[in-house]
Amino acid sequence: METIKLTLGDKLEVELYDNNNQRIHPLLVSQFERFLPDGSMEIHAPIQGGRIFPVHRGVEMDIIYERKGELYKIRAVALERNIDGRIYLLRVMPKSGEEHIQRRGFFRFGCILDVKYRMFANKDTKAEDRGTFIKAITKDISGGGLCLLTNEKPVYGWYIEGNLDIGFNLNFIGRIVRVFDIRDKGKFKYETGVEFVDIREMDREKVISFIFDSQRKLLKKGWSTK
Repeated sequence: METIKLTLGDKLEVELYDNNNQRIHPLLVSQFERFLPDGSMEIHAPIQGGRIFPVHRGVEMDIIYERKGELYKIRAVALERNIDGRIYLLRVMPKSGEEHIQRRGFFRFGCILDVKYRMFANKDTKAEDRGTFIKAITKDISGGGLCLLTNEKPVYGWYIEGNLDIGFNLNFIGRIVRVFDIRDKGKFKYETGVEFVDIREMDREKVISFIFDSQRKLLKKGWSTK
């Protein structure tokens, strides 16, 4: 089998499949721990919504990860769940070598963050012609984009320049790909899906790390209240 190039702490996304090879749950997040002598490997128990998601023996999965800006996956099967100190682990056995893939989707993390943004019609609009920044908040964020809650009516297909603080100042250009009118559901009038179209790959990786670290903090908070 082709060598699998993973190192301690690598961030992982996990897709689970049923016996008919149909995906059965949204993307989960995990982290690589170690290879074992029998060829299996241990990863952190996958997380969803700040909670450990139970993965049973025999369940097959795709484990997805990035390396040097490229995306890879392996197929694996769950063997057993373990606890090492306070770290919940899942031992899996790879069934394939690395496969280079194109990004199909990113794990979305629900969170409320302050955002400053401005909209403009054409991607090549000069910065000085993009107007003034307006305040909004996020509904969720992923490595591929975010969902904004706004009072200004967005225009489908237009572009957004935005910045927000996720442990560093994230600056991005995104395209509006989804608009919902939510005026009867709370403080904000519109829910706006934004796909990143101009973001440094290093910053995208930092977004993914922010999501993973935030999930781990939620999990630890759950432990501390038990």
